[in-house]
Amino acid sequence: MFLESNFTEPFEKTDTRCKTLLETALAGITPLGEALQFEMIEDLYANAAYERHAFVVEQGAVGHEQDGKTLFHYDEGDIIGLEVLEGFPRAKFYAESPVTLLPYDRDALWQAAMNDTHKARQWGDYLLAECVRHSAVIASMDAPVDKASLGFQSYMAGETIIEEGTESDTVYSIVEGHAEVYVQGVKVGEVLEDEIFGAMSLLTHSPRTATVVADSRCLVMVVPRHQFETMIKTHPRICMSLMENMARQIVSLNERVTAAHLG
Repeated sequence: MFLESNFTEPFEKTDTRCKTLLETALAGITPLGEALQFEMIEDLYANAAYERHAFVVEQGAVGHEQDGKTLFHYDEGDIIGLEVLEGFPRAKFYAESPVTLLPYDRDALWQAAMNDTHKARQWGDYLLAECVRHSAVIASMDAPVDKASLGFQSYMAGETIIEEGTESDTVYSIVEGHAEVYVQGVKVGEVLEDEIFGAMSLLTHSPRTATVVADSRCLVMVVPRHQFETMIKTHPRICMSLMENMARQIVSLNERVTAAHLG
């Protein structure tokens, strides 16, 4: 993806991460057929034959227009069409020069995630990264936003990332590094690279249930509440799987806390 405005280093880092996570999420999923080549595209989803398709851009660039304004362009390694959902405003996807698109069945992508917990986690990681990337687009515009909450934050070893009992408006995923999880001062687990944490308090509107402390230097991806809530609304099936995973993690943590106290 590239913006109509200037690049920033955080945006480039987010963009690269999105494409890496997407490649992982798509691994093992079969496209609908051969890549399609277009000399130009006026409005991709005006063609009813493509209404249930998502496309990976293999070559060229596809513009994303909303309310008559081009916000950004998708380029090689991006996917378009995941957000084409009934009841939501439809963006216009266009190309002014030759472009090659690899088609996927949109429902088949979500079904693959629903049938495989590991695959659901991969798609969840990608969608969270996509939230950050779209936040960067918002931050590049003139509208007032809290730019400190967008993108990435760094923590040194020993620094607290989230604290038990506190309120929060963000979800996190470790991009680089490693962290430890404590409940009532007892170590109950770890957070590794690409793992999501901090979502449960947003979903339940309750205080943090654990403290997470960086065990090494950590680069952490930060997703604001409104972006996370948008992801839940637009991709509910993926989020249901994520919530099931988090529920299992909580059960496991509770068992470890109980064992630690009994010991």
